[in-house]
Amino acid sequence: MAESKIMFSWKAGFGLFHADAQLVGEEILSIGESATAQQVLEKGRDDSTELHKCFEWRDDVAAEKYRLDQAKLVLRQLVFTRSEEQIKDKKPEIRVFHVTEQSKVGEYKPLPMIIKNDDEYQKLLQIAYAELHAWKMKYQNLQELDYILSLIP
Repeated sequence: MAESKIMFSWKAGFGLFHADAQLVGEEILSIGESATAQQVLEKGRDDSTELHKCFEWRDDVAAEKYRLDQAKLVLRQLVFTRSEEQIKDKKPEIRVFHVTEQSKVGEYKPLPMIIKNDDEYQKLLQIAYAELHAWKMKYQNLQELDYILSLIP
């Protein structure tokens, strides 16, 4: 039986790259059975590749984008401080800041402020449902998760 071709596309709403997703995916597959981010970057350095279009090559612009990514990382990694009781009960950490807009320049707000604003709370719920659905699609072939996956609409 012939091996089926993997079809690639960018996630919905993801318009940062002006590169053909199919070609990019095939170039990444050409690296080997697995690829590291470093290998993808090295392949992208070749300006004849489609991957090349996925990177910012002007150092001054790239440096600023890197610092913005670091700022986003700070916002994503802050969590509410847990009490000793919560630590003993192994309760999950809760992120403090969440993106309130689905745009290239998302706005981060503390969760308690989002909960107080019904429109922002509804948007956060939509994002949560979309992430759950994406997680469900990602792991739908794992039979061990059938029960958990059945709980996700």
